[in-house]
Amino acid sequence: MPAALNSTELLERLIAFDTQSFRSNLALVGFVQDYLAAYGVACRLVHDDDGGKANLWAVIGPADVPGIILSGHTDVVPVEGQAWTGDPFRARIENGRLYGRGAADMKGFLASVLALVPELVQARLAKSAILAFSYDEEVGCKGVPRLIDALLAELPRPEACLVGEPTLLRLIDGHKAKAGYRCTVTGRAAHSALPQLGANAVIAAAQTIAEVAAMGARFAAEGPFAHGFVPPHHTAGVGRIEGGSQLNIIPDRCSFEFEFRTLPAQDPLRFVAALQAFATERVLPGLHATAPEASITFEEVLAYPGLPPAADTGFARLCRELTGTPAPAKVSFGTEGGCFAARGIPALVCGPGDIAVAHKPDEWIALEQLGGCDQLLRRLLHAALI
Repeated sequence: MPAALNSTELLERLIAFDTQSFRSNLALVGFVQDYLAAYGVACRLVHDDDGGKANLWAVIGPADVPGIILSGHTDVVPVEGQAWTGDPFRARIENGRLYGRGAADMKGFLASVLALVPELVQARLAKSAILAFSYDEEVGCKGVPRLIDALLAELPRPEACLVGEPTLLRLIDGHKAKAGYRCTVTGRAAHSALPQLGANAVIAAAQTIAEVAAMGARFAAEGPFAHGFVPPHHTAGVGRIEGGSQLNIIPDRCSFEFEFRTLPAQDPLRFVAALQAFATERVLPGLHATAPEASITFEEVLAYPGLPPAADTGFARLCRELTGTPAPAKVSFGTEGGCFAARGIPALVCGPGDIAVAHKPDEWIALEQLGGCDQLLRRLLHAALI
């Protein structure tokens, strides 16, 4: 067997692969393939439609017994426009921190999982450890559904899934669902001195955006509410808008992107439908008064399910004990855990690093957190699988 690499060494290598979500992850996947093959572990790949990206999964231990999934994503968010003080894809260690894009979100967890492989292949496992590394999590959990399909087609339904998003190694058992959409308003251009000849797409978009804000205010005032979430209710927001060309031309086009984040038991798509109905019934008639050809369309940008608190299984109890978390927390950001739970695989979220530094310039992970994840996974898998 090759000389073992520790999690810090593995993380340095993983960060060196530029897996921004608009790029291919195949070089990183190839590295992981070769690494696992050196320990006699075979991998399966599940590609996207273009073949430029791939999910990777591998089984260590008996494949005919329900196992435990260790889940993480390989992609990272873009660095363009961020004020990094060094190369984002060259890890550097300073004052007990390892800096680099993906250090916290979430190549640190992948490194800890890979560092444990030499021990797993030598152990007598009663249950399998299932490594599941996805693509395109950062753009809406787009890769993991295919990965789950492949796992369920070839393996017994796994007992549980641990998603290693950065939680400072605190256990999370619930997160919100999300639907993000793009609304495009098409009106009619005209000289701004003759508004009766045009249909102002920006004003129609503004009316629709005002309804998004009103829905968010109703969520905050009326609920429903759920303890543990911050904020403890659904939220609505608009993150981007673009329209018009110059001041003296009535704009014939405007688009904006909005989102609904809902408590895990609620489907955010029903709020998208409600907004569509508002736009069609309340806004579009005003455009049609002067421009019968006007339209308001909605296009999905991303959507993923929430993670409802899982049943009180033996794996969940073990995770609570080993993390020292009698009452797991809830978060408002999303993970792939909701996708696994939606397919009948109980999921929990726990990983090294701080979500507060994810997606930011000079992203970092404390080496102490990385070492703590190594120890947690070792104790967890030895207790759950042997």
